[in-house]
Amino acid sequence: MATRTVAPQTQGLDTSGLSALQVEVARKLMPIIHAGRWSAGEKISDAALAREFGISRTPVRQVLQFLADKGIIAQTDSRGFTLARRPAEGETMDELVPPSEVDTLYRRIMHARANGLIGGEASETELIDHFDTSRGIVRRTLMRLAAEGLAERRDGHGWRFAECLDNRQAVNESYAYRTIIECGAVMEDTFRADLAALDMLEREQVALLNAPLAAIDGAAWFEANARFHETVVSWSNNRFLVQSIRRQNSLRRMTEYAEFAELSEAGVRKAARDHLAILEAIRADDRKLASAILFRHLSRSPAGADAKPARLED
Repeated sequence: MATRTVAPQTQGLDTSGLSALQVEVARKLMPIIHAGRWSAGEKISDAALAREFGISRTPVRQVLQFLADKGIIAQTDSRGFTLARRPAEGETMDELVPPSEVDTLYRRIMHARANGLIGGEASETELIDHFDTSRGIVRRTLMRLAAEGLAERRDGHGWRFAECLDNRQAVNESYAYRTIIECGAVMEDTFRADLAALDMLEREQVALLNAPLAAIDGAAWFEANARFHETVVSWSNNRFLVQSIRRQNSLRRMTEYAEFAELSEAGVRKAARDHLAILEAIRADDRKLASAILFRHLSRSPAGADAKPARLED
């Protein structure tokens, strides 16, 4: 099958021609590529990505076409897409796909909340003054936070933000809650693994297991692991369990934006090995074993409950 490629570019991609939604799709897609879901030359399904992102195929195809023009994706004669190359070492997502104004403010609010720079409640005017931006950008960002369960409108006036995982007790409670949700999801009678998605998760985790630590982007690593847990829970075919794990991932993401401490190589390798063992058990239809490995994987010692919270490792 013939493909069309463009010479690789190492400079940041000009996203000025993309809509805010398309930039958001691109910024979701690049960490997946970076994490190694596809090998060079492997087919990329726009329909599968649209389902994963919860949007129509049109913006996904537009982003894939945009990346094809930049030499990262290749377009086939049959109007399909394959991976042309993975980002080179040192190419960060922000360099490849500069964030939109909404994405930038989203990060700034997450960082400010996790570091106590803004309170648990705020008005749009206060946020406009604090971040020196427009009302339109603030409103669009707040709607994104609301959609992720990280903010809600107060009765009458202002917004209330979700609690941060900013102390050891909150982190431990989050892990305990996730243990109940995720282990329970695997044991649901309605649990059905999608083998194509399972294959993709395995490739991502193998890539993380084998990649030099210096080549692993912290944001891409977090998103790959969040995607692993959300995908496994989604196989329960229980919408409420999926909503629960998405909210937990959003809360964890807020803490991740607070500080980007160096990744522990031992933690990265252990997480990848655990994930692969869980997937192997699911592939063998041994859900009791998968649930047991997942339980061990998420279990945390209650010791040191008052200590400063460490960076979340999974």
